[in-house]
Amino acid sequence: MLRQLKASLYNHMGELADDKVICYNLVTSAVSLLSRSEVEMIRDPSTCTKPFLREALEAGFLIPSDENEVEKVLAVQRMNNFSTRFAGFQLLPTTACNARCWYCYEEGFIKETMSDDVVTAIPDFLESYMGMVDDFHITWFGGEPLMGLDIMRRLSREVIDRCDKHDIGYTSDIITNATLLTSDVARIIHEECHVSQAQITLDGMGSNHVARKRYVDPSITFEDIIDAMETLVNLGVRLLIRLNVDKENLDDCLELIDRLGKLWARNKNVMLYAAPLYGNRGNDKLLSRDDLDPVYDRVFRRMIDSGWIQTLDGLPMNFNNATCSARMINNFVINPKGDVYKCEHLLSRADERIGTVFDGVIFNDAMVHWTLPSLPEKCLECSYLPACQGGCYAAGAMDFGFERCPHIAFITEAITSAAGYLLSKCEREEEL
Repeated sequence: MLRQLKASLYNHMGELADDKVICYNLVTSAVSLLSRSEVEMIRDPSTCTKPFLREALEAGFLIPSDENEVEKVLAVQRMNNFSTRFAGFQLLPTTACNARCWYCYEEGFIKETMSDDVVTAIPDFLESYMGMVDDFHITWFGGEPLMGLDIMRRLSREVIDRCDKHDIGYTSDIITNATLLTSDVARIIHEECHVSQAQITLDGMGSNHVARKRYVDPSITFEDIIDAMETLVNLGVRLLIRLNVDKENLDDCLELIDRLGKLWARNKNVMLYAAPLYGNRGNDKLLSRDDLDPVYDRVFRRMIDSGWIQTLDGLPMNFNNATCSARMINNFVINPKGDVYKCEHLLSRADERIGTVFDGVIFNDAMVHWTLPSLPEKCLECSYLPACQGGCYAAGAMDFGFERCPHIAFITEAITSAAGYLLSKCEREEEL
């Protein structure tokens, strides 16, 4: 039996102190501390002892020799992509924005707001998908979606009523810069629009954040954004805070991790993560692949010290069951003109349009590409496939980021270092 086993393609290992090795598997999300002899048993299953064999199989570190792990991962992805239990729509009430971020990929987009004709047509278009699903979700995006608050309210009322008529669940979230998020607006989007999660991006502390955002209204302050976030938290809205990190603002973001940690690190309804700022390659402000490990080593350690990461589960060592929403058969983006796309990054490309809210969706070449995607050979051979699910097609198409690859593929040493740091910190605290 031992000869019929092999090590998983998706094991990742890193050396820690005291001659220990951390091993995590990106399919099972199992994490273990191994001795060097146990590492050798994974590499050569014929040497396994029976007790360790049982544990290694349960963790997924060892698998049957005839198991095709790549196709197993892709099978889960296809099940998600073709699920008819869920329909999701990203609605852009407007592409106008009251910030002028220097890195915004929408910089060349035409600034427009939904007309009454489009707002009237959207509920009928959305309802055509309600008879085949159990759950319905809307993400409000822009531009700055709160510049179209009246449109959000009108569409929410209509869509929620129709979901109730079809007896299906309804949820929504918003991606906003929070500058228009007064206490009254927060209550409206939570109670009327049923927004249960808000993603807000920060670029640093205080005046540095404001300078990078370049708000049209010069009276907007960093503290206004913090107050808006606090309002959401008090309402029970899940808060997802994204830190945009580049070479110029890293130290500022580390300080911000501490500041936010004092407010919400122990709040299970608040999540903080750092993302490398994406933009066209060649911009010397942006992090390169070689920069990522040392940068994330500092980020993870600061998140551990400030309470954001308290267990190994807080490090990116897990299976990602969420495929790119653009690949899902019942997931669409609707721009202010009523045009329908699969990916919000590609709204400026006419060849990516797959229909309109007036005429419906057609199965054209763009639709075929998204619903029947093929992965490059390098993805099929990559040990990070379960974590990135094939990465971002738009990044490759628009020449930003690290081609299709997510940053997680380049921070293995940072993950190992952070895991060792966290375990040592926990041991010291237990001794006190």
